[in-house]
Amino acid sequence: MAYGAGEFDGEFMAVAATEVRPTDVVLNPARYVADPAALPGGMIDIFRPADPARECDACDAGPGEPCGSECLGLAALDDATGYGFADVS
Repeated sequence: MAYGAGEFDGEFMAVAATEVRPTDVVLNPARYVADPAALPGGMIDIFRPADPARECDACDAGPGEPCGSECLGLAALDDATGYGFADVS
C-alpha cells in the first residue's frame, strides 16, 4: 500500500521484505540496506524514491549513491513518518 509523500519525491509504502530494492529507504530508523535479503520476513515500511538515480540535495551523495548516515534527508523521512529522527549510529 502506497501513501502520498508530500514534500518528498517518491512514495511511502509497506512491501514484503522480498520486494525491497537496494535503492529503497527502510524506515524505523531510516536507512539504506546493502543486502535486502538480510531483512526479517514480513512487511517492511519503506520510502521508495521516484528517481533513485538523482543526487541528494541534503548531503553529498551522488546520483545512484545511498545517502551517508549524517544525511538530514534520512532524518526528515523518519520525522515525516512519525518514527522520530533516524538512529543511524
